[in-house]
Amino acid sequence: MSEQNFDSWATVGAAIDGGNLYLEPAVASRCAKRCAEFVARLQEIRHDASALGKMDGFGGLLQSGVTLAAKFEKKAVGGDYSMDQAIADHMRIVEDMQRTFEKIEAMYSASEERGTAGINSAGSPL
Repeated sequence: MSEQNFDSWATVGAAIDGGNLYLEPAVASRCAKRCAEFVARLQEIRHDASALGKMDGFGGLLQSGVTLAAKFEKKAVGGDYSMDQAIADHMRIVEDMQRTFEKIEAMYSASEERGTAGINSAGSPL
């Protein structure tokens, strides 16, 4: 499939449901784990970035320093698509990725259970 078809992780999830995407079970599990670790790191970064909402060092005597500090503060927190918003968006995407990989792993587990149940119902376990 082309990159255009995977413009969101919801689309990837639909491809998985339709049987159009395949990952090895261990790969899906490792990817989900890495996503969880990455979200935790992004939470740390977002917390640290919140401190940038108050800038010092531009001086308070000149209006230009006050204006410049305010501009940088808004770029960090609370402005038009500020850094804290961008990090939150990244976190949502990575959480979507994690859910997708967890879904793949759950599908493998369910398939394994069905296969085991089928073998057991056919006779004595192998």
